[in-house]
Amino acid sequence: MSSYKNFKLVVFCTAPNMINLTEGELRHQLKFFETYSGIDKVYLEPYRDGLTIPEEQLAMLIRVFKDCGIEVSGALTTTCNDLSEGDKEKYRMSGTYCYVNTAMRAHLVEKVKYTAQHFDEFILDDWFFTMCTCDECQTAKGERSWEDFRLDLLAEVSENLIVKSAKEVNPDCKVIIKYPNWSEAYQESGYNPAVQRNIFDLIYTGTETRDTPNSDQHLPRYMSYSLTRLMENYAPGRNGGTWFDPYGCNPLEIYLEQGYLSAFARAKELTLFCWGSLYENRVVTPLKLQLTQIDAFLSQAGQPIGTYCYLPPDAQGEDHAEDFLGMVGIPLELTPDFPEKAKSVLLTVQAHKDPEIIAKLTKFVRNGGKAIVTSGFMIEALGQGIEELTSIRYKGRHFRTNQFRGGGIGGGGDTFSKHEMTFPLLEHRNNTTWTLAKAVAGEENYPILFSDHYGKGELVTFVLPDEFGYIHELPAVTLNAIRAEFTEVPYYLRGNGQCSIFAYDNDTFSVYAYVAGAQGGSYGITVDGNADSIENLANPMMKIFPAAPVGPSMFGPAPNVTRFELFMTQPGDLNFYKINWSKERYTKKAEFQAMSAPH
Repeated sequence: MSSYKNFKLVVFCTAPNMINLTEGELRHQLKFFETYSGIDKVYLEPYRDGLTIPEEQLAMLIRVFKDCGIEVSGALTTTCNDLSEGDKEKYRMSGTYCYVNTAMRAHLVEKVKYTAQHFDEFILDDWFFTMCTCDECQTAKGERSWEDFRLDLLAEVSENLIVKSAKEVNPDCKVIIKYPNWSEAYQESGYNPAVQRNIFDLIYTGTETRDTPNSDQHLPRYMSYSLTRLMENYAPGRNGGTWFDPYGCNPLEIYLEQGYLSAFARAKELTLFCWGSLYENRVVTPLKLQLTQIDAFLSQAGQPIGTYCYLPPDAQGEDHAEDFLGMVGIPLELTPDFPEKAKSVLLTVQAHKDPEIIAKLTKFVRNGGKAIVTSGFMIEALGQGIEELTSIRYKGRHFRTNQFRGGGIGGGGDTFSKHEMTFPLLEHRNNTTWTLAKAVAGEENYPILFSDHYGKGELVTFVLPDEFGYIHELPAVTLNAIRAEFTEVPYYLRGNGQCSIFAYDNDTFSVYAYVAGAQGGSYGITVDGNADSIENLANPMMKIFPAAPVGPSMFGPAPNVTRFELFMTQPGDLNFYKINWSKERYTKKAEFQAMSAPH
């Protein structure tokens, strides 16, 4: 019987973890996971780092797990010890293969076949990459860039050495490629989801974000959600699940948040890496309590929605800018395909990997779409035709400030961030491009949120600080102005940063304030249209009713919105809500959903 209704809880078992376990030890340790996390499935690894589990031991492990009602799939880590004297000349991080070397290619095929003989499904650990620059690799590369060479090489290895070899010994075997958390760097080491999604039976997502300021990988925690959604859009219905670990997770809530966000993204499996690191580890003990609450919420929630963020395959640029925006309460849906039929789209520098991006953007806005672009995208687009849509120009200047105010004449009172931030100074022509929010430096103010109208649509430009890690420190009034521009979801969060909202297509949503960096306190929701109330799904008796209506301003009549004040939100708390509408709003909501249907 499954531990949860909306996902499976899986534990990864490495070869070193399992090679010497007796049956009695295995059954005893299994009770720990059954008690504190639940366990529905294991990925059992017969080989890693030159260590192979003998067939007799492997058979015992499989039998015990199945006796306990646990599904068993295989796993393979593509690492090896030195196979010849010449291997010492190769740069092979932690034993990764040199995929042009004949002996290593043969060794890989051998281990693939051994795994496929014992399992009808197996997953590749995310060491399936290469950075080898040995003489053999340089000769094979020729005049190609390392990026192009490695993308081609790993696609060939995927098809001919892994999938083909597995199916030769077991035609029913399904092979899963697990993509690592460092998505901004895939192409440099050979990961190629645009091609490999058509080679492997399933894909999988690494969602280990760990403690961002103290990690070499620079991964904002929202990535545990956003990368899962991106991979789902690479291979709809074939993203098998997510995978996270306990390393570098202090305080322990940072470990738990990886699981929360993976579940909010509707991952089919939550894989805990790994048995040996988690047995009798205190990070596991809260999992069942917390995941049970999220599971109950997901039973009432629909499918995830958010403003589409277009990240073409093999793109680099403003690395993880979208994830920092997700951590200030902007719900996003990452996609490798331009969302032509969406209501709105977010474009960062990465979108310029698409050579037709300016033409696509122009058509999208002209026909009534709303495009939000970052300053990095805008700077890259100048000189390529975006001047058709905006009066914004860039002369290479920057400014530094911690003082902010609203847009329009006067702009309201000033608010301040804790730290000064550096921004590119984008110039514009008055009354052609309009300012929605400003930063102040001495006797001058500089826009950080612009609006241009073109054809039937709108182009909004958001000037990102050079230090993405300070985005969450923007004052609430500035963040609220930014959030209000992301209209794919018909409501937006109000309040401080370091708080995410996870939205679903049946008016349910979750608000989560991150343990590290969040100030907590009062948050609000502004809803497009006339909502009756917001229901607290954890306690349906606690309904939230509208706050005072928004009145007219000097710029026009009152907007058709409903404002709600949520209960106090403390960092680390799980908060689940549902918006209740009037009968009239249901008709409008159906129209909205038809407009924003996925492409």
